[in-house]
Amino acid sequence: MVQLENRMTENRLSEKYQSLSRLFDEYARAVGLTSMSLTVLGIIYDNPEECTQKLICEQSQFTKQSVNMIIKSFLKHGYVELVEMKTDRRNKQVKLSESGAEYAEKIVGRLCEVEADVMKKITDEQREALIVYAEIYEEGIRNEIARLAGNINKKEIGGDRIDTR
Repeated sequence: MVQLENRMTENRLSEKYQSLSRLFDEYARAVGLTSMSLTVLGIIYDNPEECTQKLICEQSQFTKQSVNMIIKSFLKHGYVELVEMKTDRRNKQVKLSESGAEYAEKIVGRLCEVEADVMKKITDEQREALIVYAEIYEEGIRNEIARLAGNINKKEIGGDRIDTR
């Protein structure tokens, strides 16, 4: 019985995370972007001084190829500029152009305002509890996935590893 209740709770939590993800996907589509492009635009918007493709890859967990393709699209539309970094000439800073800053403000800035408005509707204690519970859940999932990945061998999953890159 306890196991069934735990599974039902896990399902509810999973449904909430998936629902939130779908909401952001729908917003991205509504503003003419993919969810990946919205994520990249958000990272550039949030890091106006030190944004590189490497940072975008790290924060988004997207491949270099995917990030590069999105950056090229933003370049084509004039939303970003690639500027040589003074500290490391091998890397280029990804900066919003003037039109890109206006574009990002309309899309990402408004989304940030919505998120801030929603957070204002819950108490400080609820916000803190939400963060603490999310951290506990994230840490637990991270540890269990690492354990699971360490215990799986090719024979268990039925064949060779498939690399989709």
